[in-house]
Amino acid sequence: SPVEAGAAARRPVASAAPAPRPAPAFATAAVLAVFDETHEIRTFRIARPEGFEFRPGQFLTVRVQLDGKAITRCYSISSAPSARGYLEISVRRQGVVSQMLHATLRPGSTLAVRGPAGAFVYPGADERPLVLISGGVGCTPMISMLRHAIGCDPARPIVFLFSAKTEADIAFRHELALIARRHPQVRIVVALTRATGSPQFYAGRIDEKLIRQVVLEPLQSLFYVCGPGPMIDGTKAILKAMGVPGAQVRSEAFAAAVAASRADASPPPESPEPGVPVAAGGARTGVPRLKLAVSGRVVTVAKGQTLLEAAEAASIEIPSSCRGGVCGTCRTRVISGEVECEAEALTTDDREQGYVYACVAWAKGDCVLDI
Repeated sequence: SPVEAGAAARRPVASAAPAPRPAPAFATAAVLAVFDETHEIRTFRIARPEGFEFRPGQFLTVRVQLDGKAITRCYSISSAPSARGYLEISVRRQGVVSQMLHATLRPGSTLAVRGPAGAFVYPGADERPLVLISGGVGCTPMISMLRHAIGCDPARPIVFLFSAKTEADIAFRHELALIARRHPQVRIVVALTRATGSPQFYAGRIDEKLIRQVVLEPLQSLFYVCGPGPMIDGTKAILKAMGVPGAQVRSEAFAAAVAASRADASPPPESPEPGVPVAAGGARTGVPRLKLAVSGRVVTVAKGQTLLEAAEAASIEIPSSCRGGVCGTCRTRVISGEVECEAEALTTDDREQGYVYACVAWAKGDCVLDI
């Protein structure tokens, strides 16, 4: 049957998700179960540590040991907050850490996790209809929001649009079909970019035609978008052309894992070696220098290397988690110099005061950080 259901009447009063409470820095959690969602995406259910309260859409930070070095990655929580005894993360196999999780985690294993974080969260205090648009593994925070909504906000009109390559790439397929049948306020449509001609699915990418077809009141709805950067940019352009106010469109680029997987696979850079400490005034021609004001150390920054990567290559620690410009853990102030930072989560006030997220910041010349 089609993975689609009709829309329903407007809801009365929204119910808000519980506010998050502070959680321990890292906790050891037991793996309770493992599920394959697709041939690439696997869900890991872990025992929920005490104090790990969260809002739908937030992520966990996972720490693993690889070649004697602690590495952290962030993964969106796919379960709903109402599942009190456990948390689930759904991980696509795309990089050394995710491949390690796929290969080694089994029921009975343990995993080091840090408490939930992230500002891309379910709008519990806003009563407007909600449109959740995702592509690929970007569906993971959206399935958490959807699961929360049908249990705690059951009268809210929701449209769930999910883009995948083929039928084999549809994560949570059977659950989505069940939700569509049992919850008339929800409408679910799956778009396949490599369509097979099946009437169950929309052929092609999520476009203006599809949005106008399934969203009854686009100008009165909230749009949440998560997926690859180009998909987000394209969707935002469509919504802007439709007249949807920018304040009603919220997004989270699923770039952290992709960037990390590229870094994992990239070969060592050619000379000049990035992150090699150099004396003040001793930078090679054309190579930016990064100075750390507190310690007085100076390192070189190779072309294309982030400030975080340059510091790490010189064994200088800047606290970080997501490595995708989302969580803000690596927020650092630039005292002088010109730095390009792509973090959408960075506030206007922070930018004016010189703050950047080091994981998505690149030196355009010599610069000094307040660390």
